[in-house]
Amino acid sequence: MITLDFTTPISEARRGVFTRAAARWDTIVNTLFDPVTVDGREIDGILIEAAITPIDGPEGVLGQAGPTVLRPGSELPAKGIMQFDTADTERLERDASFADVVLHEMAHVLGFGTLWARAGLVQGSGGADPRFTGPGAAREYRALTGSAAGAAVPIANTGGAGTREGHWRELVFGDELLTGFLSGAQRPISRLSVASFGDLGYEVDITAADAFELPSFRELAEMGITEAVRICDLCRMDRPEPVVLAS
Repeated sequence: MITLDFTTPISEARRGVFTRAAARWDTIVNTLFDPVTVDGREIDGILIEAAITPIDGPEGVLGQAGPTVLRPGSELPAKGIMQFDTADTERLERDASFADVVLHEMAHVLGFGTLWARAGLVQGSGGADPRFTGPGAAREYRALTGSAAGAAVPIANTGGAGTREGHWRELVFGDELLTGFLSGAQRPISRLSVASFGDLGYEVDITAADAFELPSFRELAEMGITEAVRICDLCRMDRPEPVVLAS
């Protein structure tokens, strides 16, 4: 399971946001593994060090999130970090977006987007049409499109280093939680996203996904998604470079 280690003083209300996000992901992804020792601590799930601390004020660097230590063999995370700028956290709370951002960034700690290239699951990197090639996600994408074709899943082809090729493509998936932008109001976790964790090597519960359908052009416009290149909500998040434990 996901264990949280709060490394800075964080209010009970904010701790609750992290705790609920961890509980949500624990219903979707099985993170219980054989124990490993990291920095003298035995970990049989994923340990996330969470912090809210001043960085550079509002609208600067949002923080950093991602895996920091990977298990030998599977190269799935044993440990990760989630750090948010105090000023940006206050802004996200005013916008009622903080809970979704924490849920979103915790997915990156689990490996969504951050471990795709390492696992060889990105096709067409650097080009105009990069795709995620995991077979489970491709199956769910076919179900969403109603197509029998075996197309891989479109991933972000715009945005900064924290967004491009690390999220689903917003112009296709709209308000799905794991695009790189905070679109819409519901931000569901789709079967597509759940299946992508299976493609990384996790055991997953596909039935724990939220209801989701691909949006129409009209629905995209109503969400404010009218162009491929726009100001990115989440690409100001740095990603740590993980290390693999010795076997």
